[in-house]
Parts: sequence; C-alpha cells; structure tokens
Amino acid sequence: MKFENKGKIGDEEKLRGLPWSIAGNAFNNVFCLFTVFGSVFLLFLTELGLSKQLIGFLLSLFPFCGIIAPFLSGYMEYFGVKRIFLFCFGLRKAVIALFLLLPWVIGFYGERAGVYFLITAISVFAVLRAIAETAYYAWMKEYIPDNARGKYSALNWTAAGIAGLIAIYFASRILKREGGIEDYMLLIGAGCIFGIIGVYFMRFIPGGKPSGSRKRPTLSFDGIIEPLKDRNFLYFLVAVGIAIFGSLLLVFLPLFAKEKLGILSGNVVLLDNFTILGSLLLCFLWGWMSDRFGGRPILMLNMCIYAGVSLGWLVFPRGHSHSVLLLAALYFISGSTLTGRVVGDNRFLYSSIVPEEGAVYYTSLFYAWMGLAGGIAPLAAGYILKKFAELNIRFAGHTIDSYSVIFFINFLCQLTAIFFYRKVKPDKRIKTRHLLLRMARRSMNW
Repeated sequence: MKFENKGKIGDEEKLRGLPWSIAGNAFNNVFCLFTVFGSVFLLFLTELGLSKQLIGFLLSLFPFCGIIAPFLSGYMEYFGVKRIFLFCFGLRKAVIALFLLLPWVIGFYGERAGVYFLITAISVFAVLRAIAETAYYAWMKEYIPDNARGKYSALNWTAAGIAGLIAIYFASRILKREGGIEDYMLLIGAGCIFGIIGVYFMRFIPGGKPSGSRKRPTLSFDGIIEPLKDRNFLYFLVAVGIAIFGSLLLVFLPLFAKEKLGILSGNVVLLDNFTILGSLLLCFLWGWMSDRFGGRPILMLNMCIYAGVSLGWLVFPRGHSHSVLLLAALYFISGSTLTGRVVGDNRFLYSSIVPEEGAVYYTSLFYAWMGLAGGIAPLAAGYILKKFAELNIRFAGHTIDSYSVIFFINFLCQLTAIFFYRKVKPDKRIKTRHLLLRMARRSMNW
C-alpha cells in the first residue's frame, strides 16, 4: 500500500506550537481529573450506588470505543486530523456538561432513569474521545520533532502534573465537605470550563492538514492491516497490550484504599497527588535519558521497577499503623515509573516504528489495540472482585482477598510484557544492561 506525502512542516514551526500543546494538555488534565478519569469519577459512581461490575462496564467503554480507530484512518487523512480532533475534543466537553442535569433527571424520573442517562452520556463521550484521540496520535507524529520528543514529554508531564496537583487539592477540599452529589456536580462544571479553554489552546498547533488528494476515502481491509505485516510493530503491540491490561486492573485501587484501609473519600482523592509528584520529580530525567540513550533502556528500567510496585501491592498490609505512608510511597513510585513508561513507549513508537508517511494507519491500530486491552481490564477487574468477594485468607501474616488476585495478575502481566519488549528492535544501539552499568559506575565512582 502506498501512503501519500502531505508535505512536511519545519522544525521551527513545530517548536512554536509545542507551548500551546503543553498548555492545552495541562488544562485538559484538570478536565479529566474533575470529570470522568481518576478517583473523583470512581467515587462519584460509588456515591450513586452503582455496583462494581456496572462501574467496570462504564469504565471499559472509554478504551473499548478505541476499536473503531482503524476504520477511521482514511477519513482522518481526507478531512485532516487537526480539524477532526478539535471538533470531537470540544464536543465531548459539552456531553460531559450534560452530567449537570443528572440530579434533575433522578429527581423527576428516578434513579434507574438517571443510570440510563449516565450510560448514554458516557457512551457518546467515549465515541467522541476515540475519534479525537485517533486523530491526535497521528498528529503528534507530525508536530513534535523526534530530536526533542523526550524533552517535550518531560515539559508536558511537568505542566500537566502541576495543574493536576492543584486540581486534586481543590477536589479533595470540596469532597471533604461530604456534601453528596452536589459536590461532584461542582467539580464537573468547573472541569468542563477548563476543558474548553484547553481545546482553544490546541488551535494554535501546526500541521494536521487534509491530504493533498481530494479522493473520497473508502474502507480498505488491506489498508487497515498493512502495518500488521511489520513484525517489530506486532511485538510492540503485544507488549503494550499486556502491560496496559495489567495496569488497568488496578482501576479499583481507590476503592481498595477506602474499603480495606478505611481512608476517607477526600483523602483517597488526595493520594493521586503522590502519583503526580512521582511523575514530576523524574519526568525530566526520563525525557533527557530517552533522547540520549533511546526509549528501550528507559522503558525496560521502569517496567522492572513497576513490576516491583505490583508485588508491593500484593503484600500490602491491611490495618497497619503505617499503611497510609506505605500507600503514599507506592503511589509515588508508580507515578515515577508511569512517566518513564510513557516516554519510552512514545519514543519507541514515533522514533523507531511509525514511518513518516501513513502514520495514521499505524497509530490507529495502536490506539485500537490499547482500547481493546484497556477495555477488557476494568470488566475483568469488576468480575474478579465479585467472583472472589468472599475470599479472606490469612497466610504468612498477610491477608489474601479479591484485591490480592488483581495485584498478582498485574505482577505477572508486567513480567510478561518485559519479555515481549525485549523482542522489539531498539531505537538506539544502547542496550539496557549497558545503561545500568554506566549508571552503576557513575554512582560508585568506578
């Protein structure tokens, strides 16, 4: 299959657009934390009285809708990824604003009608999100210079992290009032305002124009599966999918803190700040190292650390006097490795695997695969928590319950993902063990 050259934008123009991208992502992060992603949304659904299985189903809608991404590739090139992204990314804010009508719907039509209203709004939002992010993944290949991709990731994480710290602080203060559903409505309304401002900032990023050909796109199965002939891309997809599945099994982690450790809702939300702090403190290190040494060593190092975090959750003590401090430490380490894993994945994908032409075909498959893996995970987590709800065994001084099953599966997934990542060709010739030896020599003054 022959991909069309749309023309390149210069590095100077790309660099001028990066601050707008960083600002847009920071404001969008506040939108996410206040509305449908993170602990606030999970606690909001719990406040409505939804079961864990239904919550798992609702959370799975977001990634599952990404499966439509490969069928949109031709239309992305025809209409332009920037235009599609801005339209869908903006419209989804209006859909979430409909949540503000939820108390009125419940008051007039009952709780069942409210649940149906919520499911409908989330489904529409999930579809718009999938379309917008399919466009954005292809757009990122175009407007971020490869030689500055790590630095950009670090700056982006810093801005989004600082915005997230402030947002979570205010969210925790509001939820500590124990005002019920009205507190969540306040956060959702504020989040939508921040989200709209973020979309406005993204208008100033260059690139993303329609293809030069005005031939109407057609659905071509051969075109959709063309990137799957790339064995290196296949290994990468398998590794990413397994890692994401394991990580997203922990989607109910805030409920674990609330139910098993007795932490109040406001403090559960506040724990997210330790994840952000972990990301902030090491994001520049991972970004600089990925630009210098390549994505693979950084990714492998962080995957190994995160596997240790997964093991830490497995043996986490219940009811211990220092459990909150241990909980914060695991959140912190998890956040620091999250940045490294994202930086490594992006460096791998955009600098080594995805070609200059036809990037949307690769990125749409990548997004769809992430959606499939990420969609199955919340459903599986909800099923496991229900299936093993009565499990409560004491072994070697530790409690084994339904959450222990999830933590153990996550640990195995990370080890398996590391195995498949090793089969992906590195984006630079530096191997992970050589980087570790160099770091050891520096620290020991050898």
